[in-house]
Amino acid sequence: MSTESNDSRAPQTQKKILENPFVGSLVVPVAIVLFGALIIFGVTKMLSAERSYKDLVNEIQSRTFGNKWVAAYELSKQINSSQIPAEEYPWLIENLTTAYKESVDPRTRGFIIAAMGALKTELALPTLQLALQDQDTDVKFHAVVSLANEPKGITFDWASTIELLKSPEAILRQASTLALATHEVPAAREAIHPLLRDDSVVVRYAAATALIAYHDDAGKDLLVEILKMPYPPKEARVLPPALDVKQINDLKLSVLMTLAKYNWNVLNNTILEVANKDDNISVATKAKEVLNILKK
Repeated sequence: MSTESNDSRAPQTQKKILENPFVGSLVVPVAIVLFGALIIFGVTKMLSAERSYKDLVNEIQSRTFGNKWVAAYELSKQINSSQIPAEEYPWLIENLTTAYKESVDPRTRGFIIAAMGALKTELALPTLQLALQDQDTDVKFHAVVSLANEPKGITFDWASTIELLKSPEAILRQASTLALATHEVPAAREAIHPLLRDDSVVVRYAAATALIAYHDDAGKDLLVEILKMPYPPKEARVLPPALDVKQINDLKLSVLMTLAKYNWNVLNNTILEVANKDDNISVATKAKEVLNILKK
C-alpha cells in the first residue's frame, strides 16, 4: 500500500534556535538558512542512488514512492548547493506547490517549503504565504525561515507573519521577529515591543536584537544585559532556561555584528567595556572591531 512513511529517523526541526543562534547578523537571523534551522538525527534511510531534481520532484509527487520526505529533503540539499538553473524555477515552483497542497505528511510539506525557500525567488511567495497558515508548527517555521531568506524589497503581505508574533510557540515568535526585522517591515516594529517582556528569554533577546534594525532603543537594556552577561564556569552543568557558554558567546557576537551592520552607535560605551573586559577573546576582539566601525 502506498502511504507516506512515518519513519522516526526523519530530520527534525530544531526547537531551540539558540542552539545555533544569531549567526552573522539580522541579514541571516538565527542562522536562518536552510540547514542552520535543522538538526539531523541519524538519517540513514537516504536515497541510495543519485537523483536529478526532476526525479526527486517526481518521487515527491508519486503515489507509490514511500518516503516522500526523503526526496523533498534531498531536493532541498540540491537547491541549497545551487545545482538547479534559474530557468527551471517556474517548473519547480508549480510542481512543488501542487505537491505541498496534496501532501498529508507534515515532514514532506516542511521540506517542500524549505526547498522552495532555498530557491530565493519571489515565485515562491504565494506558496510561502499559504504555508504560514499550515496546521503544523514545523511547516510554519520553514515558511518563516524561507521568507527571511528572500531578497530584501520583496512585495509581500506580512500580516500573517506579524500575527505569528503572538503564536503560543516560542520558536515561531522568535523566528518571525527576526524575519520581519531582516526585511525591516515597518508595521512590525511596534508589534515586536511586547516581546521584550516575553516569558521566553530567547524571544526577549531576539526582540531586542531585531529592534536594532529599526534603531529603536526600547531594547537597549536587554542588549546591555546580553553584552555584559557573565559566562558560567566551564565545568558547570547548565540547565534550561539558562544559557551555556557557546550560546552566550554567539548572542554577544550577534548583537555586536548587528550593531555594526545597522551602524547604530548608542551602545559604544558598553562595547568599549566588552572590548576591555570580556573573558572570551573572540567577543573582545569583535567588540574592538565593531567599535572602530561605529566610530568612523
